[in-house]
Formats: sequence, C-alpha cells, structure tokens
Amino acid sequence: MIKTEKEEILIGLLSDTHIPARTHSMPDRVLEDFKNRKVDYVFHLGDFTSFEVYERLIEAFGRDKVVAVKGNMDFDSKIKNSLPDTLEFKIYEHHVLMLHGMGGPNMIIRRLIKNLDLLNSNYDLIIFGHTHKPVNEKHNGILFFNPGTTTPIDNKLTVISSYGYLRISKNKIEPEIIYL
Repeated sequence: MIKTEKEEILIGLLSDTHIPARTHSMPDRVLEDFKNRKVDYVFHLGDFTSFEVYERLIEAFGRDKVVAVKGNMDFDSKIKNSLPDTLEFKIYEHHVLMLHGMGGPNMIIRRLIKNLDLLNSNYDLIIFGHTHKPVNEKHNGILFFNPGTTTPIDNKLTVISSYGYLRISKNKIEPEIIYL
C-alpha cells in the first residue's frame, strides 16, 4: 500500500474538510503546498462529506497516492462504499493506524487508547481527525497526530484552519502542523 523505496517519504494530511457543508471548496493553498513540497502521499482522515473532494485529490495526485478513511459525517453512498473506517499498515517498520475518530473532542486520545486497547498494541503512530483541532502528542510511546481541519466556518468557535505533514524514514517520524 505505502511504497517505501525512497530513504524517506513525505505525507500531506487533511481531515474534516466538510465540503460543501461548511465551505464550497478546499483551500487551493493546501493543494499547492502539497504539490510544491512534492508529497509522496496525501492522507485524508474522513469527513469529506462529498465524494467530489476525494475525486479532486485523486485527480491532483493519482489514485495510488491518495489514502483515505471515511468519517462520521460521510453519508454520501460513494464514500461509504469506497472507503474503510480504519486502515492498518506499515511505513518502513513503523506500525500505523489510520482512522477518523469518535466521540467528543475532549480527551479523544484517552478515549482512543481505551476503546482501541492501544496500551496493548504495537502501533507507533495513530493518525486521526474528527476533533477539528490539531494534535501532535506522544502517549505511551505512540505518536498521536491530527492535522486539524482546513475548512472551519463557525465563527462562534475558535477553530483554526490547519493541515499537516509527516516525514517518515526508517529511523524517525517527524510531524508538522501548518496553520492557515
């Protein structure tokens, strides 16, 4: 699934785009940044809300370069039938779990650890979305990474637009959050 022929790979991460429910389109700036940095893969962590967003990513980067899971707001039947709830894979020797997330935004890492029994797992990296807030934290030796949301519109909430990168090699995982 994830090819690791190079010494390191760069992954661009998005989540919770909620298009068209919250905005009309993904910020071009994000896709341009992914292209300028020559990402090897684009990961989307769910809540596309329209299949067209997934298609646009595939058109921009290629089907084999877009890795995605569905979110709790992905009611579009094309998304539901095309994408899994979770993905488990290895990047080099790093064990990765990719999912959208669950429950409220508070204490999500604690909830993930408990509900997925992560204390007894061999994961090195948990990539998730759902909360619309970026996360870059290590707990019990596991890196939890959430790129946040690129498209918040609710002015009542203090949600900041963001996306992320993971630079991964055999010996390291370097996370980066970019604020818009």
